[in-house]
Amino acid sequence: MHDMHDHSMNHMESVQPSELCVKFARILNATPAVINGVCTATRSRTNIRPTVLGRPAESFMFVPQAYSFENMDRKGRALCLGETVLLEEEVNPFMTRLRELGIKVTALHNHWMFEKPRLMYMHFQSIDQPLDFARKVRKANEVLTDLKVGGGSYQWEPSKNRGAELCNRFNQILGGMETFDDGVCMVMDSRLNIIAKIMGIRSRSFLTLPQMFNFESLTSDGNALCSGETVILQEEINPFISKLRESNIKVTGFHNHWLFEDPRLMYIHFVKIDNPIRFAKDVRDALDVLTDRIVN
Repeated sequence: MHDMHDHSMNHMESVQPSELCVKFARILNATPAVINGVCTATRSRTNIRPTVLGRPAESFMFVPQAYSFENMDRKGRALCLGETVLLEEEVNPFMTRLRELGIKVTALHNHWMFEKPRLMYMHFQSIDQPLDFARKVRKANEVLTDLKVGGGSYQWEPSKNRGAELCNRFNQILGGMETFDDGVCMVMDSRLNIIAKIMGIRSRSFLTLPQMFNFESLTSDGNALCSGETVILQEEINPFISKLRESNIKVTGFHNHWLFEDPRLMYIHFVKIDNPIRFAKDVRDALDVLTDRIVN
């Protein structure tokens, strides 16, 4: 299983985004990348500076905006997916704007618990020309605040050792593509054994098949805010949560992100203040209950 994943992630890094992908990302003020052959544009809402379990939680895991398009038809229309973090007061204005623009809102929920301010996440999809979708989403994004929110005085001492070596070990245990930046370790992978369709269109987007593991806000006692998310099949949820709970990892949400998908895809989010290596090993044990056979 690891070999397949490592190969796919290495492959992912070497592909240059197309001109269309670059334009798509530029409209959305995001960074383009090609993941699993799919144009993906990501950014963080850095004006929102939350805490989770009392620790700064300012990485992409907590304040994401992500978009993708794939499988364009002859008319230039593609399956377009989007996700954004929102403050509670932004939810309904943003939702209204998406609906006015004809974009399907597919989920609204928390991903985390014990967070300040309260963070909500909205997922949305459309079959559209990618640049038209990007312009519509940009118009919806106009209702979101760019004022600084959160980021009060934290009662914690960051570790002097920023954890790059730790991140490498974290990644060796979990497997995927590793980034370490400004004290944030992120490992990203995709469950490509799940052959998924959304609205009848095959999807290999990272937004559809994500596995993300993270640690940040490392303190000198060796503990950090550790978090994870994975796409999960319905029958896998309960065995997986049993394993996470055995390690005292907090499950903070599981739910759909998309609509009209086959097979039914669920997403589970989990968090713990822990030593990153112990967290990685506990999560690795839990991931072993997930199937690596082809599912369609």
